[in-house]
Amino acid sequence: MKSLVFTAFAAALALSAPAFAADEINVSKGISAAGAPLAAHGVDLVALVNSGNPVEGFATHSATYDGASYYFTTAENREAFEANPAAYLPQHGGFCSFGVSVGKKFDGDPDQYLIADGKLFLFLNAETRAAFLKDVVGTAKTADDQWANIKSIAVGEL
Repeated sequence: MKSLVFTAFAAALALSAPAFAADEINVSKGISAAGAPLAAHGVDLVALVNSGNPVEGFATHSATYDGASYYFTTAENREAFEANPAAYLPQHGGFCSFGVSVGKKFDGDPDQYLIADGKLFLFLNAETRAAFLKDVVGTAKTADDQWANIKSIAVGEL
């Protein structure tokens, strides 16, 4: 009986573990329709980058990349993402880029974003976005440097 309980527990743990290291990507709790954690709050990143429109995507147009699910409004947007994910993925794993610059992992809200130098940055709120805008180049570089150190650290450990 103990063996059966342990086997069931181990199987449940294996199924719930994401394919990436702890907290490298800002994802929602739970599992998406594609069987992976949902990234970017379900917002269509292609629509966000190409038109500045943070609209929710649909599970019917989802793609899984690096262990996380991304939703899109159209099959064409999903295909664009699949052809070149780097063009659409937010910096710093989708966490607030200003937060990362000070060594923290805050939720990145696709309604609070900036596209600078062809890169998508997400922010916790309007205040952190405004702080980032005071020195985009310097804060982005600091965030990049910090991200190398904190990307695999669990959110609760910071």
